[in-house]
Amino acid sequence: MSSQIIWLNFAGIAVPQMVSLFHTNLTMIGLMAAIWPLIFIPLSIPAGFIVDKYGFKLAVSIGGALLALFSWLRLFASTNFYLLLLFQSLAGTSQPFIYNGITKLANNWFPENEQTLANGIGTMGQIIGMVLALVITPIMIPEPSFHDLILNIITFSLIVTISLLFFITTARESPVKGRTREIVSQQSFSTQIRTIIRQRNIIILMILFLIGVGVFSALAQWIESILYSRGIATLYGDLAGMSMLISGIIGMVVIPLISDKYHMRKGIILINLSLLVLLFALFSLRTMYIIYLVISIGVGFLLLSLAPVGLQLSLETVGGESAGIAASLLWLASQVGAFAIIIVMSDLYYYSITLGKALKLYYLIYDPWFIPIIFIVTLGIISLIFSAFLIEPKK
Repeated sequence: MSSQIIWLNFAGIAVPQMVSLFHTNLTMIGLMAAIWPLIFIPLSIPAGFIVDKYGFKLAVSIGGALLALFSWLRLFASTNFYLLLLFQSLAGTSQPFIYNGITKLANNWFPENEQTLANGIGTMGQIIGMVLALVITPIMIPEPSFHDLILNIITFSLIVTISLLFFITTARESPVKGRTREIVSQQSFSTQIRTIIRQRNIIILMILFLIGVGVFSALAQWIESILYSRGIATLYGDLAGMSMLISGIIGMVVIPLISDKYHMRKGIILINLSLLVLLFALFSLRTMYIIYLVISIGVGFLLLSLAPVGLQLSLETVGGESAGIAASLLWLASQVGAFAIIIVMSDLYYYSITLGKALKLYYLIYDPWFIPIIFIVTLGIISLIFSAFLIEPKK
């Protein structure tokens, strides 16, 4: 949760607050969030190796310390935007160490019939942090004010610091002192990578995470613009985006409970993806706002709940000793997807307008987001096909 509130600290006040205070443009403000997925990519696998080799407590403590350090250092930026961008970006080095510890903790602490739910609750913290950042920051900084901005940075940095101290003082590697339960791996880094990458499930899950997280990130980024282009006010677009996040939080508890109760991994993934393809197809059409709202709720519930199920399937595929690296590969793929699909959808939007004008296809000019959403539908179908080749772990 703490990492996400720092990541999106300034997303909800990009215009007019940040643009006015630092005399910069929207693209530069967007970099403060866009750089984080890029930083995640090279650090993900080394962080996963630390999780497997030395345990999740050390890895998460490293991540928390990096997050707290650079969060506080943002205060020294003052009115220098580039210094603020530097410290904000360096805070992103914390994410891989925190994310990759979730699956390891679930394996060490919980019996098999509770591990998917444990993954869901851990991953759910990310979405809660996003919601808090997007809600609290605009309330604390309703208009351009350096005083309010500094107060907001201090508040969020305190949240991070308290979270870090609470984790360091209370976290243990396993429930029973001295207990060994596949906590750390004795294999070399290269051996683990070779073994894991040969697993069919891991390759397919990497593809699913790339597409799933990428699509969710793109919808979260562009849903307001999509609805605005269809005559729906910005406020209602924001409401649809927030509904998608909140329903996702609920889904990350409900779906893992079902998955654990019936020991279903592949079945849940196939059902969710099938329903998501239908929802994406409906979203491509121009319709009433209430329909878009229902679609947003359904997409959040079904799409975000796939993350803990996928993490649990990776754990059951590779075993507890390699859980950290397996998770790191999935999160790495997710960050690639988040960065790429957001950009591709934006490019397809402008391509639709150009194509519509060139070929006099007025529908594409009238609804330029139609092709980008059809692109999402296609990605959903591809995900569904790959999911059919997953291997359900034995009970």
